Amino acid sequence: MNVSEIDMVTPETVEECLYFLSDKEKSVRLLAGGTDAVVRMKDGIGRPETWINLKRLDSLRYIREESNGIHIGPLTTHTDIIHSKLLWNKADVLAAASNEVGGVQIQNMGTIGGNLGTASPAGDTIPPLFVLDAQIELSSLAGNRIVPITKFFNGPGNTVQTQDEMITNIIIRPQAENEIGIFEKLGPRKAQSISIVNAAISLKMGEGPRNCIGGKIAFGSVGPTIIRAAKCEKMLSLGPLTDETIRDIADIAWKEVMPITDGRATAKYRRSMASALLARGLYRLMKRWEER
Repeated sequence: MNVSEIDMVTPETVEECLYFLSDKEKSVRLLAGGTDAVVRMKDGIGRPETWINLKRLDSLRYIREESNGIHIGPLTTHTDIIHSKLLWNKADVLAAASNEVGGVQIQNMGTIGGNLGTASPAGDTIPPLFVLDAQIELSSLAGNRIVPITKFFNGPGNTVQTQDEMITNIIIRPQAENEIGIFEKLGPRKAQSISIVNAAISLKMGEGPRNCIGGKIAFGSVGPTIIRAAKCEKMLSLGPLTDETIRDIADIAWKEVMPITDGRATAKYRRSMASALLARGLYRLMKRWEER
């Protein structure tokens, strides 16, 4: 099947899009930025009979704060996120991750909803969404449902989203005044690269030097889905994050991840780099906190 042999429809409203998705007679796929979908199709993966082009659904492109959190539309681009003062102030770990996605062209085209829907374990914006307790709204003609991000992914390229559903909203928890975050990434080259390992860290700080009172850590590209480092998280609040404590926490990370060996890196290398990225991120966060 050539690209030219695939039909494309361009709905004007979300309701019209849901109508197309409800058609059981054809295989359909949503097309947002297309930065991943078109490449996969050319490789013979995920070729639908009909593309549903979301380009005109401007109602799904927004960043706003409401009483229950920060709402982000699925068609919000990485560039939108990078330029959002709200996210840099209250969800810095997500803004930093979007800043590491590919080059400028990919940031302009790629969307946060597309990153979620692709469900790649290496997706850069996904670990930050884990540490920000994201809730994913899925909509169909039958109605809406909210899925915590911890229950959204079934495995690589596989989510709980059904064929007649689309992501219509992403809600994240805003960081508190005493909370700081960071995103760390290791890729094969500086830009345009898929993560070999990535990590999102969000810490809550108390009074006193390096006094961490809690935090969340999520790793990408080291397992079939994103991995929350629960044992490392428990160690964050055991005392001040001294250099020695940071090294101890990083050593635990080596045991928590479950990487595989593939064409980009060995499992052993990924374990070592997960540990190194966590240590680097914690050092940088402590330095940033001390400079406040």
